[in-house]
Amino acid sequence: MTSLLPPTHTGLEPLHQAFTHYLGAHPLHPGLTTLDCSERLGRLLLLGQHSDPEVDDPKGLLQELEAAFRHVVVMAGLPEADWAMAQSISVRIYLKLKAAAQPYAMHTFTWQPEDAARVLFAPELDDAATVTELDQPDSLDQADPKSPESDAQPGVVDESGLPEDDLGYGPENLSAETPSAEASSPVTPFSDAALARPDAVVQPPDGPGWISRGQAWVGTGLRSLRDYWSYGVAGLILVGSGAFAYALSRPCVLGSCDRIDQATEFYDGAQGTLAGLPTGDDLAMAQTDLQAAIDLLEPVPVWSSHYDAVQVDLQRYRGSIASLDAVIQAQTLAREAANLSQNPPHPVERWVNIHLLWQQAMGRLETVSADSTAFDYSQQKLREYRANYSAIGRRIVAEEEAEANFNTALQTGTLAQQRMETANSLAGWQLASKEWQAAINGLSLIPQGTMVYSEAQAQIQDYRQQLSRVTNRATLEEAGAHNYHQAVQAARAAAAYEAKNQWTLAATQWRQAVASAQQIPADTILTEEGAVLLETYQPALNNAENRLRSAVALQVLTTSLAQICQSSATPCTVREDPSQIQVILSSQLAEPLRQSITPPAADGTFAFTNQLSPNVKQLIEQIITTSHQVDRQVAIYDAQGSFVARYRPDLGGFIKN
Repeated sequence: MTSLLPPTHTGLEPLHQAFTHYLGAHPLHPGLTTLDCSERLGRLLLLGQHSDPEVDDPKGLLQELEAAFRHVVVMAGLPEADWAMAQSISVRIYLKLKAAAQPYAMHTFTWQPEDAARVLFAPELDDAATVTELDQPDSLDQADPKSPESDAQPGVVDESGLPEDDLGYGPENLSAETPSAEASSPVTPFSDAALARPDAVVQPPDGPGWISRGQAWVGTGLRSLRDYWSYGVAGLILVGSGAFAYALSRPCVLGSCDRIDQATEFYDGAQGTLAGLPTGDDLAMAQTDLQAAIDLLEPVPVWSSHYDAVQVDLQRYRGSIASLDAVIQAQTLAREAANLSQNPPHPVERWVNIHLLWQQAMGRLETVSADSTAFDYSQQKLREYRANYSAIGRRIVAEEEAEANFNTALQTGTLAQQRMETANSLAGWQLASKEWQAAINGLSLIPQGTMVYSEAQAQIQDYRQQLSRVTNRATLEEAGAHNYHQAVQAARAAAAYEAKNQWTLAATQWRQAVASAQQIPADTILTEEGAVLLETYQPALNNAENRLRSAVALQVLTTSLAQICQSSATPCTVREDPSQIQVILSSQLAEPLRQSITPPAADGTFAFTNQLSPNVKQLIEQIITTSHQVDRQVAIYDAQGSFVARYRPDLGGFIKN
């Protein structure tokens, strides 16, 4: 085992400061403001620290940090050390939480000074590419010795054992690293054929032509250095390491640019696919073709003579794919909204979320430019989405109204229950009935398909039962009140007729009063008061009926007397007082009657002899009948007021006093 050498920060302060400025101007992650820079055993180590939590996708952040390094290292440069003079430098980036002892992700790649050629020698490389003619060798020997480090993808660090412990994290005893084979390889120019194949590592052919062309590139580089003295040692390193060979190896630098035609074919294919009414698969295919066109043209460097034309095409392609991406994103949002809408009803909160998704989908479609091939398709979808957006908006209103009506109906039902429990009059029961009906009407407004519809229907059944109970009770109370008032009115009318001695009408009204009082339903509010009325009205009816019988009997007696006494000089009359009825006869009738009285019997009663005339006998029979009908004594007087006889119905005979 070999102990690890500690990393050194010597000469890396400018790079550290450059990272600080870059991340300040281009924040890549909250809390990540700089990278700590150090070197150990020829490897450049970059440590990024930030606060909790860990990055969900460390791969993306690590790739962005690699791009940042390639940008700032050209301006900041590297220290004048042996490890910095190598043709390629191994770079490792770590991500670590500030409070953690171990990094949780790392990324390793290889950086070559040639990578800076695009920045340093872009103006002169265009001229060099046009004035230098390069010979093409007959054959090339190709190999593919790719560095594992340069191809490594960023990933999550396994804390159980890091592959290498550059920063001192992990186990204490780790073997010391050995410099990579790339660092020891000689700097050799490439042939023209090799420059056309940037992805392959090509061995240079033998012959003086290679050396002469390399010297020509070095001369061009020396001329360009006159305009880039500010880059100092970094510029000299680039010249010595073959930066021009790299620059000329980029696409479309030498000769024609067939990538433009290939990209155009992809673009035209995408436009044809989008014509008409494309399907989801058509959109994906068009997106793939547009991205392929963009991928073909993006690598063309600024020093290419085709750069301006490429940028014009790229702008058009990027605009097309942006519009297409907007359509695809809108359809994704629309599918999500449609899926959430399935199997209604849903709560208002869910409909609001669906409404927002349709709004976002419309917003994506509205960004499609009018000159895009996908514009007509996007407008068609926009009309569909607007219709769906409006429909969902109406659904939200319906749900909110249904919920409001349901809550109002419940409150009304509670009030109706309270009124029913405290009702003590007909008006109280009628008000409770109205409240139950209002609650039912509110529940009936809730449309089918809303969230509370089922619950509202169940509540309606309960409320209808309560309404039936209250309605029946109100009907009974109304009948009781009606009969009560009828009884009172009939009694008042009967009393008025009694005052006029109109006993027939009085008896009729008393009968109606009694009947109405008897019709007051039991267990109602006026049941007890109806019983009180009966206690008064029934005797009054009996009295009226008695008085009516008396009146009828007296009328009959008066009529009979008028017939009997019509031949007498003195008329016969009938008088009534509370204790008895007085019959006043003319002397022609009174005196014979007095003479025909027989001696009294043991009970004091007497009879008349048979010597009376038929008219007098008829008179006596009528007096007896009337006395029994009115259940009162009938006293007989002559015209001078002298007593003749008295009939007592209780004794069933006449007496002399």
